[in-house]
Amino acid sequence: MNRRDFLRLSGTFFAAASLGGVAACSDDAKPATDAGIDAPPAGSFLFPQGVASGDPRETSVVLWTRAVPASGTAGVDLRVEVASDAGFATIVVMQSITAAAAADHTVRVVVTGLAADTIYYYRFIAGSDSINGRTRTAPAAGADVPIRMAWVSCQDYAAGQYHAYRQMVQEDMARPEADQIRFVLHLGDFIYETRGDGFQAAIDENFQPITVMNQDGTPRTVSAFPSGGGTAGTSNFAKTVEDYRHLYKTFASDADLQAARARWPFVHTWDDHEFTDDCWQSMANYTDAEGLDEPSQARRYAANQAWFEFIPSQLTGALGVAGVTQDAHDFATATVADAPFTAANADNFVPEPNNVAAVGSMTIYRSLRFGQHYELIVTDERSYRSDHAIPEETAAVAFEYFNPRYVVPAADVDVCDAGSLNPTGVVSSLGVTNPRATAPVGTMLGKSQKEWWKATMMGSTATWKVWGNQVPFMRFFIKNTTGSLVSDRVMDADAWDGYPRERRELTQFLATNNIKNVVLLTGDIHAHFAGTVSDDFTAATPTAVATEFIAAGISSNSVFSFYEGASRGGTAAAARALITVDASASGGSAFTENMNMLLVHGTNAAGTFAQTRDRAMALAASDRTINPHLKYADCNAQGFGVAKFTATQVDVVLTTMERPIDNSAGVKRTASFTVPKDNPAGMTGPELTGTRPFPL
Repeated sequence: MNRRDFLRLSGTFFAAASLGGVAACSDDAKPATDAGIDAPPAGSFLFPQGVASGDPRETSVVLWTRAVPASGTAGVDLRVEVASDAGFATIVVMQSITAAAAADHTVRVVVTGLAADTIYYYRFIAGSDSINGRTRTAPAAGADVPIRMAWVSCQDYAAGQYHAYRQMVQEDMARPEADQIRFVLHLGDFIYETRGDGFQAAIDENFQPITVMNQDGTPRTVSAFPSGGGTAGTSNFAKTVEDYRHLYKTFASDADLQAARARWPFVHTWDDHEFTDDCWQSMANYTDAEGLDEPSQARRYAANQAWFEFIPSQLTGALGVAGVTQDAHDFATATVADAPFTAANADNFVPEPNNVAAVGSMTIYRSLRFGQHYELIVTDERSYRSDHAIPEETAAVAFEYFNPRYVVPAADVDVCDAGSLNPTGVVSSLGVTNPRATAPVGTMLGKSQKEWWKATMMGSTATWKVWGNQVPFMRFFIKNTTGSLVSDRVMDADAWDGYPRERRELTQFLATNNIKNVVLLTGDIHAHFAGTVSDDFTAATPTAVATEFIAAGISSNSVFSFYEGASRGGTAAAARALITVDASASGGSAFTENMNMLLVHGTNAAGTFAQTRDRAMALAASDRTINPHLKYADCNAQGFGVAKFTATQVDVVLTTMERPIDNSAGVKRTASFTVPKDNPAGMTGPELTGTRPFPL
């Protein structure tokens, strides 16, 4: 059998450099060259970011690497091989490709014609150098098989080690192959766009800034941006495509992340830090104190390009639910410049041409099917959302706020989110009439994506509809019952609590159409939470229509540490006792996580504990009518989630790691839950191992 016949019979292969379109390989493709006496010696080529695979489907998967010459900047000729065995005795696909300098030496290949539910091994070869990986295709849509998967988010490089990935790998290798993780869902913040301070400020157990050290003794820091980056206040942020590439190269150099990416295919979406903190469309928000937004279309475009180069994903040509139009498409070049934003249109999208071009350069929302029981619906909750409910340009930063998007008055969010539906509403904390009086109702998904989400939820025949949802969906209500606050609050208006009308539209869509067995897997907030999703969180008798599990970040500082730091001084210190108290004199911690008590049991319970340091007295003051849907809170956490979906139930384990600031972090605790089919309110758990989170 000659090589051309071998390629024809062994599977269909597609290959492209990162910025190219995916094109079929022809019979007269460049022949592969085996390493021989004339090949460059070992060490001539490097794979500094390892390998990765992504978007596994029934007959295809995406493979990725970055190959660079040990010296010089020329492109690197590679051969990629896919085999059905770890020893590469049975190679099913072979092809030559080039890691082009124009794409920062990254390559992404889509291999099709593979067998369903099969583990494959792959390698990239350059001269005498090579690197190997392992991946797995999805089961056929009708296969009655359980699906075990993991989900992660928020991996600030300088804030901590990536021990969570190491733990995931160790646990998985100890399981029988049939019960191993099939893929990892990454919900965003794969990189952080700032360096040197801000988010990248590691803290120790006493919440004091420290520098984390790598295993080789070097500081775990991000070096200077190639362009120098941009500056806003004390933040040094990525500005150009080279800056964003620099971040991906740094973050993906971590050995634990590389091991995880070499073991499992990942399914990726982004959150804000792949572009800029708390972004919406192509708008940044660095200068809150000055009351300004910053149109950043050129940065949005650069961020999209770097994401496409470094994240293995199948966008153009990706299949979804039958009968549902798929909008996902690969990155496309455009001419983009920064320009002032114009008013949003009726769909709440800013039609300024550079915003249209930047956001439209790539579309990533898509769905993937894994057997009979699992449909994954992956959304993009940054590119099409409207501005935050309470405008930064009009919000006063005082005791009332930690900043204009956090711990904000619930009534004011409702007024602003309503837009033109409530033009005469008063924003009491600002003393002004609704500043969004002429704007459409707020949106997180945007019109087209929301229509796609509804059609996909309606059309899926899978037992479980699993929503890869970037930011918390459940309501986190903080009721003013002790006088500690000026008004009732929601914790995070950058999440779905800032877009309550669209949230209610989606939950009531599920209820009205009797769409069952919806599970939200969420990241973003740097904490573990579990609870039910109600058809209307404000109703006197809400009905559960879904469940949500939120996994803490891989390494990023916890949400508890954020509020602990924000409440140390100034007027915000008046609310500090609702976040943390020193209970060491009564046998507790010097930083007892009263924030858990606040969210699950209410302000009276948290206030009682702050006054008495008595857990039993505080729990006696519990008011479960405030957040009745919230079943579990672990606000001071780093870690990951693993879920197993079967025909009859979902089993979830949230793992909290010891603070990952050295090289010996282990598991601090696990919390396990079970959700029976057709009964989201029937969630059981948590069953706990290890150190229990306060107040459990």
